[in-house]
Amino acid sequence: MSEQKDFKFKIIIIGAPNVGKTSIVQRYISGHFSKEYRSTIGTNIYTKDIDLKNGTKIKLNLWDIAGQERWRRMRHRYYIGTHGAIILGDLSRKRSFDNIVDFWYPDLEKYTQSIPIILIGNKCDLEQEITDKDIEKIKTQIQPTKFFRTSAKTGVHVDNAFEYLAKIIIGKKEIGK
Repeated sequence: MSEQKDFKFKIIIIGAPNVGKTSIVQRYISGHFSKEYRSTIGTNIYTKDIDLKNGTKIKLNLWDIAGQERWRRMRHRYYIGTHGAIILGDLSRKRSFDNIVDFWYPDLEKYTQSIPIILIGNKCDLEQEITDKDIEKIKTQIQPTKFFRTSAKTGVHVDNAFEYLAKIIIGKKEIGK
């Protein structure tokens, strides 16, 4: 009988204001979407337990980090000890992806060691302002581990993105519940 292992990982979720960071985390944690919007102040921390088919348990600490400019000088402190990152852009606002290339990815690179990064294009349920060609260019520039199109509102691919990142971090091939 193999020895069961338990893991605890810190994952940060970053991106411009209003791209859906809090909504996507809440969708993943609770399975629900709220139309209410409140700006994150500093950071919100959530936890999610995942049980692998082989009995391994993973506790994800999800740090939803504020995107507003006023948190810029303090934000890097929240990056300490992270095992993986999710960078979100809003598919209905091309500028949010420009911010990923211009600020979010360089900021992450500056303050973290080599960690897996998932790029998410959120709000795929809305009319998209960014093209597939634009996304391919961004992927070439920042080299994410994987790209997902998600919708916090409908839930499409939300679980897949978080679970894929957890798998990459621990090097497992299957996550089961």
